[in-house]
Formats: sequence, C-alpha cells, structure tokens
Amino acid sequence: MYNSITVSYLKHAFFKLSDKKTTVFIDPYSKVGNLNPPKLSDKPDIILITHEHPDHNNRDYATDKTYIVSNPGEYDISEVSIIGVNSFHDKVKGSERGMNTMYSVNFDGVNFVHLGDLGTILDNSQIEDLGVVDILFIPVGGHYTIDSKDAIKVIEQLNPHMIIPMHYKEKGDTQSPLALIDDFLNIFPAMSLEVETLEVNRTEFQDEDFETKVILFKD
Repeated sequence: MYNSITVSYLKHAFFKLSDKKTTVFIDPYSKVGNLNPPKLSDKPDIILITHEHPDHNNRDYATDKTYIVSNPGEYDISEVSIIGVNSFHDKVKGSERGMNTMYSVNFDGVNFVHLGDLGTILDNSQIEDLGVVDILFIPVGGHYTIDSKDAIKVIEQLNPHMIIPMHYKEKGDTQSPLALIDDFLNIFPAMSLEVETLEVNRTEFQDEDFETKVILFKD
C-alpha cells in the first residue's frame, strides 16, 4: 500500500514532494532577478541542493531538524532513499559553471529524478546510477543548462514515465536568457493535461500501456 504523494512546482527548479509524513524541497531559490522565494507554511524534513548557485541553494527554509543534502552519495533519511549523482553544469567538464548533483529520490516506492542544472547528455554510468525513472524533472531552457534538443536526448536515455520540464523562461519575462517552454513542447511528440499539483500513486506506473506524458503546472 503506497501513500499519495503531492508534487508542487514552485517555479524555476524548485519542487516540493510531500506525503502525510515527510516533506522534501528540491532546489529552493533565494531572491534573484525575477525570482522571489514563496512563503510556505510547511517546513521541509529534507532539502536537496543540486549546486551552490543562489537560484538553487536557499537554506532559509530549513529548521534545526531539516536534513540538507548538497553532495553526491547515498542517503537514507525519514524513510526516503536518495542517491546523488555527479554531473557537469556545462559542456566543458565543469570548467565554466562547475559541478551539478542529480538526485534519484525513492519516495514511497516512486523514483523521482531531479537533474538540477545539467549541462550535458548523460553517460552510461550516470544512467545506471539514476535507475528506473518514474518522474523526471528536467531543465529545458538552455543557456545555463541543456536546451530542448538535448533534453529530448536525455529523455530518450532515461525513458521516464512522466516528464516535468523546468528551468525555462516564464511568459512575460523580458530579462531571462532562457527559452520559453514552447520550444520544448514544439519538438516533443505529445503533451498531457495541465495541472497545479499531481497526486502520484505507484499503481499508475504498473500499467503496461502507460504512455509517457509531459506534465505542465499552471502559474
């Protein structure tokens, strides 16, 4: 019997995963440019940080009981199994923007994979370490990360059940160098419904006819 997990997208690369017992924040941002950290009533049991840039490493949400993970490795915290996998933030082995930690988060039997600011397609060892991917959080905006075309290549490498694009320019933003989500959707073969939060239950991933979907979150 699996618990219901709520997935909330808080813009940029910031996600909240929660069930009745545990809340995980991934890549919460500080006030940077057009980003303003949301005020949240719930406190995280775990914060995952993919790299030490201010739009991904806001620790202000933490309490004295929060576990903060910011490096590759294997972690078991509050019945959540986490694997951090090393990667590059750019196409030149980290020489421009440094390293980036991708996370495989096994939460109530569902494997969430957050790629952070991935800058390259994956190698075989990274694919193996990330495991079978149920829900993939993938950057698609380019400039600082992989672009839409490379995102499609990574999706083909990982073959996830659900894809949640992130790290793209919001409509109306005239300052960001990132691409709009439309660039990704125009080359992806199919998209699904728009939802604000997605209730995820493991049984959804046991259907042999399950079709890969792109899940978008309304503003």
